[in-house]
Amino acid sequence: MRVLSFSRFTTWLRTTHAANPRRPRAAFLAVLAVVVVLMSVKYAAKIAKPGDTGQQSRSAFLRWRAMVNGVFAGENIYVGVNEYPNPPIMAVVLRPFTALPPVVGALAWFYAKVLLAVLAAVWVFRLCRGEPLPPSPSPKKGGGAEPTEGDARVSPARDPREAPPPFLGEGVGGRGSSLRLDLARGAAIILCLPPLLGDLSHNNVNIFILFLVVGCLEAFRRRLDTLAGLTLALAVACKVTPLLFVAYFAYKRCWRALGATLVGLALWLAVVPGLAFGWDRNRELMTGWYALMIERPLLKGEITTEHPNQAITGFVYRLFTHSPSYLVYPNNIPTPAEYHNLADIGRPAAWVVVKALTAVFALAVMFLCRSPVRRSTDARQGWRIAAECGLICLGMLLFSERTWKHHATILLLPLAALTFAVAVVELSSRVRAFTIGVLVASFVLMAGPGLLGGRGADLAMVYGTHTIAFALQTVAVGVLLACRSRGADDMCGSRSAARETIPN
Repeated sequence: MRVLSFSRFTTWLRTTHAANPRRPRAAFLAVLAVVVVLMSVKYAAKIAKPGDTGQQSRSAFLRWRAMVNGVFAGENIYVGVNEYPNPPIMAVVLRPFTALPPVVGALAWFYAKVLLAVLAAVWVFRLCRGEPLPPSPSPKKGGGAEPTEGDARVSPARDPREAPPPFLGEGVGGRGSSLRLDLARGAAIILCLPPLLGDLSHNNVNIFILFLVVGCLEAFRRRLDTLAGLTLALAVACKVTPLLFVAYFAYKRCWRALGATLVGLALWLAVVPGLAFGWDRNRELMTGWYALMIERPLLKGEITTEHPNQAITGFVYRLFTHSPSYLVYPNNIPTPAEYHNLADIGRPAAWVVVKALTAVFALAVMFLCRSPVRRSTDARQGWRIAAECGLICLGMLLFSERTWKHHATILLLPLAALTFAVAVVELSSRVRAFTIGVLVASFVLMAGPGLLGGRGADLAMVYGTHTIAFALQTVAVGVLLACRSRGADDMCGSRSAARETIPN
């Protein structure tokens, strides 16, 4: 009965989509719009209530609002009890919103991020999709020869075991290809909903960072390297982790984008905030931010091991050294409250483990990210480029000093690369099953803690549910990139499985 029901559903879906593909797309977008509106109503009710201190502080935006307004009033928001985590340019970006009344400003930032998320999704799917296939030529009137299998416009025969699942429709370029792409887009959005909705509810800046990173890649896709570099520089200036894309561009030898990034860093870190705050005051603020966010974790070895930290560093130190997973703050003094470590290998050994994992990731990127992008004839879009960039996004989460679950909005790109691979790339049944399993497991791991609530959610974070999800997706993207590389036939299942069928 289940098989029959599923078969009827897929038949109905294919028929409905073939008759009018805009109707299911509109229905899906309408459901998302309702979810966002309901989320905004819930958020408005939450921020209207005062916090424990009697002030409106029940979201990240409202907690930082006083700091952002304070820095424009002459305060140093990086010293004392204040610990504003972003450089001064982020305060400049938020200033138009923090200058509004609290609830109005918070809701304006909320809906601005909704728009940014929509644009980011559109750009991500363009990056994954690549150029459309050229139309097949009509037969010549004079009885010319039909295209043969050797013609690049004719796809070779495929092993049925390596084709996408039959319920997705016919092959790429055929009647079912549009359905496959729509399912890939919808699946990527649904899988990324937990961090996206979490960031909207928390009203943090992570969707803004997603927008900047994807905006950089959209400009790079369009071969606007200077714009790509300036946009990436703004992302790095607002949040350090996009710096990994600087290394990616350097490895790809994209010198114009790299040079524009260096110019942009001077612009966003020195010139713009210098004009906003004054040159001496901006230098003072940057010194305070450096001491707080760079010197303490990297030079002094102060590791954040509290349970919200889902980066590799927090995961390893929390579970394998005698480091606290919970802190309390009597009189604003951080005091260990609980420990959940499974072993105690010592902090020096933990440092070695983290550095070894970082080195392994760097070597994997060098081995897997080999698509040429420098020449004018090189593709800068398509599934493979999206997967390479998705791998860098996963590195941003795994190898940051601290990663909260809301930072995972950047997963939209690697999740889209994985869903597009399942839908339209020729893979062996084993690789496809593994990829689907990773997607399902990742969604459960990221959405599960929110369903548990309270103590159960905190304990799930203690043991790194999000860290495990990031690691699984990294392995899946790596396997799929390896399947597109030479010598990976055994892993993929066969040589024909290593052929890319989605146009790029």
